[in-house]
Amino acid sequence: MRVTFNAFPDTLLGRLQSLGSEQNKALTQLSTGQRISAPSDDAPAMQRILNLRTEKKQNQQFHQNATDGLEKSKVTFSSLEQIKDLLVRASELAAGINGASSENEYFAKSTEINQLIEQGLNVGNTKLRGAYLLAADSPENPAYTAARDPQTDKITAVTYAGSPNDSAIRINEDTEIKVGSSVSENEKIADLLNKLISLRDAMDAPASATKAETVIGMRSQGTDNLDELENTVLSYLSRAGTIQYRLETAMRDLEVRYEATEQLISKDADVDFAEATVRLNRSQMAYQAAIQSGAMIQRNSLLDYVR
Repeated sequence: MRVTFNAFPDTLLGRLQSLGSEQNKALTQLSTGQRISAPSDDAPAMQRILNLRTEKKQNQQFHQNATDGLEKSKVTFSSLEQIKDLLVRASELAAGINGASSENEYFAKSTEINQLIEQGLNVGNTKLRGAYLLAADSPENPAYTAARDPQTDKITAVTYAGSPNDSAIRINEDTEIKVGSSVSENEKIADLLNKLISLRDAMDAPASATKAETVIGMRSQGTDNLDELENTVLSYLSRAGTIQYRLETAMRDLEVRYEATEQLISKDADVDFAEATVRLNRSQMAYQAAIQSGAMIQRNSLLDYVR
């Protein structure tokens, strides 16, 4: 094929534009560290990167869910431990009662139990970041409400006022975990406090031949006695420990997945600096050579015209 001088400048111009684009691409890659800046650079790789970034963002959310859930579980665990300690102390006070107990002793013990009731109500309405911890999925409302004697201001009844629905968090695409205490467990805490109210009132009752027997019976006899309630709380604590273990395991798994996703993104997205530098140098040398060729063509064309 015969190439004329008239056609050469257009061909040369196209070559210079192509080499300029190659230089700009290499410079952009070296300055950003990214191999792909537009889908046209590598459409299949760009789609993989977008999918992986979506997966990474989702895993970050799952990890945050697990982190928040672990914090909630730990605070719940602490609250339930305090409830357990209240029960243990109330049981000790009831165990110290016998037929020879004086009214002064009853008064002292009932006064302490009244303090335990108040403390239990405060623990039940523990807040975490402004939300009532034991209110299930209605954290904006107090978990427990109390009725009080208008004359003595003593608590006469405790009611669970939280949501009837358990709260749960998602830790991966297929798994949700109920964190904190369940609704049934929260309701049991109200039963527990009401049992302490009954124990206090039994100690405050007028002296009688059966007073000691009544107080002692509340500790170990009948449905929902103090010993049974203490065992129930212990089972809650055991479950809370299991939840914490699952959340910690989920967080570790998500961290591994996050790192693996980052590596896959890097494999497609990150530029090979050595290869990009070679391409830049090669295109710069070719660009300079093309310019020199163009100069020679123009000089020869001018000489032909003069002749």
